Amino acid sequence: MAEQQENNRGIASLRIGLFTDTYAPQVNGVSISLQLISEGLRAEGHQVTIFAPRFPGYHDDEQGVVRLPSLKYLNDPPIYVAVLGTPRTTWSLTRKHFDVLHAHSPLSVGLLAYLTASTKNLPLIYTYHTSITDYTHYLKFIGGTGLIRHGARWFSTASTNLGDQIVVPSPKFKRLLLAQKVSKPIHTIPNGIDLSNFKDAKNPGSFRNKLGIKADAPILLSVGRVDKEKRLDFLIDAFVQISERFPDARLVFAGDGGARADLEKKAATTQVNDRIHFLGMVDRSTLPGILHDATIFLSASTTEVHPISVIEAIASGLPLVAVQDEAFEGMIEEGQNGHMTPLDVNAFAATVCSVLEDPAKLERYGKHSSVLSQKYSIEGQVRALETLYIEAILQNWRGKSR
Repeated sequence: MAEQQENNRGIASLRIGLFTDTYAPQVNGVSISLQLISEGLRAEGHQVTIFAPRFPGYHDDEQGVVRLPSLKYLNDPPIYVAVLGTPRTTWSLTRKHFDVLHAHSPLSVGLLAYLTASTKNLPLIYTYHTSITDYTHYLKFIGGTGLIRHGARWFSTASTNLGDQIVVPSPKFKRLLLAQKVSKPIHTIPNGIDLSNFKDAKNPGSFRNKLGIKADAPILLSVGRVDKEKRLDFLIDAFVQISERFPDARLVFAGDGGARADLEKKAATTQVNDRIHFLGMVDRSTLPGILHDATIFLSASTTEVHPISVIEAIASGLPLVAVQDEAFEGMIEEGQNGHMTPLDVNAFAATVCSVLEDPAKLERYGKHSSVLSQKYSIEGQVRALETLYIEAILQNWRGKSR
């Protein structure tokens, strides 16, 4: 290995390849996490190359992004999947020199990571971001069949076991992978964010002013993809009940996705349609201001892993009400910064109302959210990944010397 510089923690500069099937301009938890990780690793002096599908018409501002030939799979939202290209293209990639590879998807780009690691005899880290069995409905025509769900479970186990070391963002997924008989070492490394971006709002009240919402009107906020598995229709049903007790309340959806049109149609059938706002995709620079103007953060999804949107919410000092999901372990402490309820509209609405009607509780919950967020810094995530990379490299060297 060529002579390398050391960062401020005495760790040699590493050459890291990150492989992903989803990246900018797509906005979701995986793409945001990868951008934060790559920025954090580069700040520590590491050389990072990101391999991702080509997105027609989009040009990367950052250095070190390799775009792979791709085909369009979905129109709304547009999703492109990489094709490995000709043998010559694949060969040119496998001849690049890395110290460690890190796959963030089991699909085509993840397969390329495995082939590259195998060819170059490099350690391969694999982060399990998404429960594949929860997303089979995205397979056209056949996604809802039992056979496909069984196949997805098999593929989940088989693809995960291709990695030398497995990373999961939450204990929920470690338990899931153990139940699926994944045999490789599993490490829990929580997602991290730049907490300083969410500590304060630059222009408090500007979001409320933009929508014409009074300063004392409750804003119930959901941030993230607007897709079927997020159960945002559940939030609309709950909001109808909440509005009976809090007629000034507003429900705000920040994000976009394939379910938006149906949700807007559903909202239009209610008597509270004028109090439901669909912002679409928001510029991330404006997100802290939206969060700080909100009153409570809501989630009805049970398919989360370790949602960055929730970390951003607690870093902004927001109370939370969510449907019971192990993914929120450590981020929601019952009765301390929020509540988790059964998947029941009546229970959910009643819980939100119980928080809204108690200003002291709102303040106390918000302060505790801020405290909890401190363990989810991008700096902590990068340090944990550095340690794992070094361990994987050392194990790989020991294997070569036998």
